[in-house]
Amino acid sequence: MEQQSLNNNEKKFEDLKYAKKVLQDSRHEIDIIDEELINLITKRTSLAKDIVLSKIALNMDIHDETRENLIYEKIIKIVNEKNLNENTKNSIVEIMNILMNLSKTEQKEIIDKND
Repeated sequence: MEQQSLNNNEKKFEDLKYAKKVLQDSRHEIDIIDEELINLITKRTSLAKDIVLSKIALNMDIHDETRENLIYEKIIKIVNEKNLNENTKNSIVEIMNILMNLSKTEQKEIIDKND
């Protein structure tokens, strides 16, 4: 039954007008999502200053391996709950690693400016 539904759905794309409309709408939606992602990354990164100043006030190490491990555990739990394929799961973990490194870099720059 699922194969039948997939075939029917694929047949819709044989109509070029339909295919062009779906392409245009999908690209527009991706543009909106890209802007939202950039806004969220900017917001996440801007928290680095608050985090590093709090760590300094609390006399904590800048590198918090326990916190990083908790974040990775949370990420893995979320991606597993979403039933994503392995490639997508691995890519999301890579993206989160990039974001965490960005945050650490921002924190280091703030410390270096205040030295």
